[in-house]
Amino acid sequence: MPQQLPTGFNDQPWIGRDFKTTGILVLGESWYGDWGAEYNSDASYIQAYLDGKLSDRMYTKIANACQSSKESFWQSVMFTNLVIWAGASSKDRPTTHMYLDGYFRLRRLLEKYKPRGVWLLGKEQAQFSSHLLISEEIPFSTSVHPTAVGVTTEHLSQSWQELLTKLARTQGSNSEASAKRSEI
Repeated sequence: MPQQLPTGFNDQPWIGRDFKTTGILVLGESWYGDWGAEYNSDASYIQAYLDGKLSDRMYTKIANACQSSKESFWQSVMFTNLVIWAGASSKDRPTTHMYLDGYFRLRRLLEKYKPRGVWLLGKEQAQFSSHLLISEEIPFSTSVHPTAVGVTTEHLSQSWQELLTKLARTQGSNSEASAKRSEI
């Protein structure tokens, strides 16, 4: 039986205006709840959050961990969840089938948006998504989910910095390879 999504759900990732510059995809675990048709997509929910129409402690915690204002952080990344909808409440956990559906959706998103790096939020979802990122040779870093008990902004910051370091190394390797090609 197909999954019943919330009324008006729109599978539209958030794409910050500066995503093309950073190339960073932040991949959460799952969406839950029904925020009303107006906010039932990553894009509309985050825009409402940035406009001050909604508050979200998790999104603020993520921006703070990256030592950025919420506006500048969220405008610099693309965001979506691996599982587009897990259920009515945070107690509804994604099933293996939901994670596998998310894997194939992620593959399509990687092909379309071509992120340079991915920050995985949630070790459980990383068990499904990391294999694809490894096969596509996309640098990534994995963090415990920001809402997990005991997770501090420091923990998230370390994971974020790990991703930025990997991206800097990749950028340096690409620049060196380009320079060598131009010498030939």
